[in-house]
Amino acid sequence: MMRDIEDRLARLEARFELSALRARYCWHTTRGDRDAVVALFTEDCLFTNARQSEGSVIEVRGRAALSAYLSRMAPGRRVPMVMNEVTEIDGATAQGTCVMQSVSDDPFVGHYIDDFRRVDGRWLFAVRRFFPYYPIYNPAPDRGEA
Repeated sequence: MMRDIEDRLARLEARFELSALRARYCWHTTRGDRDAVVALFTEDCLFTNARQSEGSVIEVRGRAALSAYLSRMAPGRRVPMVMNEVTEIDGATAQGTCVMQSVSDDPFVGHYIDDFRRVDGRWLFAVRRFFPYYPIYNPAPDRGEA
């Protein structure tokens, strides 16, 4: 019984830590703090952005490439907010999704599909994939939306 309670408590703590990780991503993005955003990812991370308006998926691998990709980041340019989080935890890894709405002069909405990894006691994004809905939304079979 005690082990069951400890396991349940560990999963609850992980769920809160993962929610805070998503919130920190939004917080640092709003402030244009590129280094703080990049620090939320594993060294071997993968970040993708399925920008259908350009007809392709932007794919960025590793922290150095992510830092370069985010070079245009500026304070107040975007104010992202995450909601509707669903997360499944399996030991030192987790997977999840959340909706993201960005408030700006050019607002948009989409969702993230995330893979997380616990590294040196900290949860980090290992894979973060963004799929925009609005203003551009094209259902895609690889997302189970066809």
